[in-house]
Formats: sequence, C-alpha cells, structure tokens
Amino acid sequence: MDYYSLKMRASQQIGEGDQKREQHISGAERIVSREAVEAFCSAMARRALTHSKGDPDFINIKIEKVCEKDIQILKTLPVTRVDVDSWQQGLDKAFELIDKAVFSCHPREGGNLGSLKDFRKKIPELLRETFPMRGAMLYDIATGERLEPDHERGVRATYMDALRSSDVESQKNHFNEAIVLATKVANAPGMVAELCISDDPEYVTGYVASKELGYVRIMKMKEMGDENGGRIFLFDSRKAKAEECIEYLQKKKVLVNIL
Repeated sequence: MDYYSLKMRASQQIGEGDQKREQHISGAERIVSREAVEAFCSAMARRALTHSKGDPDFINIKIEKVCEKDIQILKTLPVTRVDVDSWQQGLDKAFELIDKAVFSCHPREGGNLGSLKDFRKKIPELLRETFPMRGAMLYDIATGERLEPDHERGVRATYMDALRSSDVESQKNHFNEAIVLATKVANAPGMVAELCISDDPEYVTGYVASKELGYVRIMKMKEMGDENGGRIFLFDSRKAKAEECIEYLQKKKVLVNIL
C-alpha cells in the first residue's frame, strides 16, 4: 500500500521596511492513504484559515508519495501527567527533568563534566533563544554547542503521523500531534531528551520527553495568551553523529502506534 505525506505551512508578513519578517501562523502534517488525500488537504486549509494567531498571507500544502516499505513503525512513549499550580512551577519541573535526563547519560562523571557544570543555569536562556526559530535547537550536551546547520531555521522533525489515524480534523489535536513527534524524536540517533513549549497562545501545556522518561506532560508552562514557544533537542555527540540525527529527524518516515 502506498501512502502520501501531506504538509501544510501558513504564515503572514509583519512589520515594515527592514523590520519586515515572516511570522508562523500554523503548520500540520499527516501520512494518509491515497483515498484520504483530498479530505485531509481541505481540513489543513481550514485549519490555516481559522487559526487564533491571525489570517495567513501564505498557505503551502505539499503532497508527496511515500512507499510503505520506507515507513518505520514505533510504539508510543508512555505518558505521565504533571499538574502544577503555576507556569513557573511547570518550568521548574521541566528543567528538573532535563537535568535528570542529561546527567543520567554519564552517572559516573556527573557534575565533573565541564560542559554540564552550569547546564541547569543555561536551560532558560537556551529556551528563550528558540522563540523566534522556525524549528528546534539541536544542542550538544557533550560540547555545549548548537549543531543546527541554520540557527534561524533550526531543525524540524517531519514525515510522521499516528498509525491508523483516519480522523479528519481541521482543529489541532495538541496531544496526539505532540506525542507522535516526541516519539519520533526520542528514537533519533544520539537523542537524550526533548523540551517543548507550544507557541499557540491558547495552549499552555508543554512537555519533556525521552526514551527513559517517556512523555511527561506538564499542564502549565506559560501564561495564557503568550505567543512565545520553543523546542530544544538535547543531543549527545559521543553517541552519534549530528548528521545522522538530523537525517533521521527530517527524512525518516514514521508511523506511531498510539495504544
């Protein structure tokens, strides 16, 4: 059976003159059967045109054939929910989990690693750096360096969907889309953990995910109405090459079995 990869991206131009720039409005992707292509493309267009961040000036929908033999099937990460009283508590919990994931990579060396000594202090700054980026930051915990080929664009995880997902929805299903992405990212070569906060002003939930931690859903990580959001992929260059990781994230076709 052949599948089709569908990708939608919507944006608008803001500012004037030298300050003019493109602002992301909405994005989505699916892997569907040939018979479902038309319905899903229509739903993607509706989603772009009805987003709370505004009316897009540009909508692009890309359709690409995918062979079944090229698709990897993954089991979804186990899910844990963390309730917090404030977004500050949510961020503290996320940073605590990131610390745990990073230091568990080298338990014998722990705090003696020079590149990790002040890592806890770096995380908020790194997260803020991702706010204007289109994709994710790829941060090497072994060297403290950013490894994205283009720091403005970042690295985007693409070509993924839930296995046997047939619901045609014009509205975003934050949880399903996030756990599909997190599961693919966690299986990338050299990946240690992922930290994500949505840029949707009406969605305040974020997560930390890894193979060891699973998908930890933190229910409040920013204030309602805040349009800032970002994503960091924490990578260990002692375990894999950055090129291998990026190739997997951006090119490998994946379907996630959400149980």
